[in-house]
Amino acid sequence: MGRSSASVGSYQMVKLADLDASREVKRQLRDDIERSNGVVRVAAGSIPTQAEMLAAVPRTHRSTPELRQRLPQPPSRLESSLLGAAEMIGMEPSGALEGGKSSGLSRFYRLEGVGIVEFSENNFLAAGMQIEVIAEAQNTVVDGKPAHLGKVVDSVGRTRVELAWTGDSKTYSLTVTGEPGSDVERNARVLHDIAAAIVD
Repeated sequence: MGRSSASVGSYQMVKLADLDASREVKRQLRDDIERSNGVVRVAAGSIPTQAEMLAAVPRTHRSTPELRQRLPQPPSRLESSLLGAAEMIGMEPSGALEGGKSSGLSRFYRLEGVGIVEFSENNFLAAGMQIEVIAEAQNTVVDGKPAHLGKVVDSVGRTRVELAWTGDSKTYSLTVTGEPGSDVERNARVLHDIAAAIVD
């Protein structure tokens, strides 16, 4: 959850019990959190095919010097992760956009035997975002930071896994849309391995 503000951004974790919300809303959130801790089953068509993903993914490539000018801090380095040797499909600005600059960057890769991986980073401090995350929704850890892992499988076996966490100045997310028949648990481990090797 984030809302933009003119001030410097901030991050805080809140317990479900401390949320400013009705009992019904809290109960619904608790149910959603418990359901998302396992593998969520969805109908066919809920997860795009590889062809649909490739048709939608941007093809733009920008050099590191250009990205340094466009972003509030240099982009995260992925060379020592599995994405370092993967085929980059393209990238696009994300987060708060102003002129040719942005607070974030999304990069898309084709990882052989796994699927299409999106890595997004957003400097929430520079964007002035006030971020609140629910403590109970954090079900794993990345580099010592609480993180959320979500796993989805549709009725024809397509998979999607997302890993999201917050560092000192950036929010991060890794999403893999799996190849048909891909193993959702293996893809979750792959995202953890990538996340552990990201350098800022």
